[in-house]
Amino acid sequence: MIAWNSLLDFVLTFVVGLLFGLAVKKGAMAFLLAIIGFIIAGYVGITFIPKISLTYEINKFFALASAYLKDFQIGALTVSLTVVLFLVGLAIGLWKG
Repeated sequence: MIAWNSLLDFVLTFVVGLLFGLAVKKGAMAFLLAIIGFIIAGYVGITFIPKISLTYEINKFFALASAYLKDFQIGALTVSLTVVLFLVGLAIGLWKG
């Protein structure tokens, strides 16, 4: 029989994954809408950020991402029930959020 503490840990891990998925989806949508708003404002002639170049920012982002990903190492990844429950909660949060 599973102890109540471990069952509660599993449920809370699932809920944390669910909430994290919801937050990521809402944050990504807000970021996307802000970028679309800046593009439309730039097209109309309203500039909020002077002298910004979209290609410069994209190139800077990819340079930083490649510098950090070069040093990124996963190590020994163990998949346990808590990781699986977190990922299921994350997926449901992203899907339904």
